[in-house]
Amino acid sequence: MAKDPKIVIIGAGASGIAAATKLFNHGFHDITILEAESRIGGRILSVEFAETVVDIGGQWVHGEKGNIIYDMVKDLDLITPSKLPDDQGMSFFLSDGTSPDKSLTDRLFALAMKVKDDKECAKRHGGSFASYFASEYQLRIAREFDKEDKNSWHLAHLVEQWFKKFIVLLNPAENWNQLSTTSHYVFQPCEGHQMFGWKNQGYKTIIDVMTRKNPNSQKQIDLEKLVIMNKEVTKIIWTGNKNAQVNIKCSDGSSYSGDHVIVTVSVGVLKEIYSTAFDPVLPDYKINSIRSIPLGTVDKLLLKFPHKWWADDMKDISFLWSIEEGEKLVKEFPHGPIVNGRFWLENLFSFIAIDSHPNILLAWINGPTAKLVEYLSDEFITKGAMFMLRKFAGKRFEIPEPDEILRSKWGSNPHFRGSYAYVSSKMEKSGASAEDLSKPLIVNGKPTVLFAGEATHGYLFSTVNGAMETGYREADRLIEFYRK
Repeated sequence: MAKDPKIVIIGAGASGIAAATKLFNHGFHDITILEAESRIGGRILSVEFAETVVDIGGQWVHGEKGNIIYDMVKDLDLITPSKLPDDQGMSFFLSDGTSPDKSLTDRLFALAMKVKDDKECAKRHGGSFASYFASEYQLRIAREFDKEDKNSWHLAHLVEQWFKKFIVLLNPAENWNQLSTTSHYVFQPCEGHQMFGWKNQGYKTIIDVMTRKNPNSQKQIDLEKLVIMNKEVTKIIWTGNKNAQVNIKCSDGSSYSGDHVIVTVSVGVLKEIYSTAFDPVLPDYKINSIRSIPLGTVDKLLLKFPHKWWADDMKDISFLWSIEEGEKLVKEFPHGPIVNGRFWLENLFSFIAIDSHPNILLAWINGPTAKLVEYLSDEFITKGAMFMLRKFAGKRFEIPEPDEILRSKWGSNPHFRGSYAYVSSKMEKSGASAEDLSKPLIVNGKPTVLFAGEATHGYLFSTVNGAMETGYREADRLIEFYRK
């Protein structure tokens, strides 16, 4: 390189750190990372809880083939496959406190999974994913069970209602009517084991690997010298400067400049700031992508109990109820937000065990009430969670009060405004794409403003490995530019 270009990276999450470390390793040393929070990691958030470390952001390494994180750590003794019971179904409980026939619910769950994964069948059906799933599920149930088998048909209906909530955990829409028969299949998971857990210090370990702290190396990258905390960017002036530099202004009055800026904030933050932060205004295709790519909110809830009270052969406690039974929940626990007729506890549909933390259960809260639930107190959330656990599983188990509670609040945090991106039917109709979101802004032939982050990945959005790939992608873009 004729010179060491000045590069400013906005956001010290997985994609920002990935970009910075790759650039640094290729001889770019004039790098500044502006981070709005008082910590690094972004939506990687490993915290101490109940005398251990848990993740309330990204948690597992999903898949092996084509997963850059797996490739980076597989030989470092840092991850281990989940040792939870190898149960292909779920441990379902009914609202009367009983458990249905597990062999039957396992059959129904497997059938529902086949419908979900049948991409070709969904493509032939067309329309909304909700319509496809409901009709195809009913057809396959009719082939499996006699119409006079009322119990099986009733359970099939309950499993379908549970699956609605499961689908909007994978694709964090407010309801599954927002998904099409094509949008659900844009995400392409990496092949291989889907639940590798981190052995010691949680997902933040990957930051140490990227900066070469683990394993120990003589060539460690000192992030403290690169990252400036509590810098909320409010303005990016990307043309008109005599020196062809980008000028960046922060909410505290400070300003920075660089030859290039890599924007790695969430698409939720971009939605909030794009109309005022970029000068000049962004091109239409970029605005369309920011407006149309959705960012859903899924929050974690962790409860630590004084002892493990669930059975050793159970990996989860999942709740089955009908729409009518859901309406009764509101009367039994008449507290908390309701949106479009959906009660917040309806979206608290499963608790799962964490094999590395034997006394902790993990649940997710999603759907239309997720952001509103973030404003409720820990005491209130605990009461609601314990109401559900005892109502559904209290006849089988004596359930103690939890010692501690921990939860995420991604939706209400102004530096994230959501958990992870997905593809909706509205996004498809708009013509928006991750590719458009990722395109750099070119000034005088130079990639001046670059974009990274999980929402800019075409098929691995919503994942940490996807976010890291986009950071490496933009680093490669600059490396190649200066190589020319």
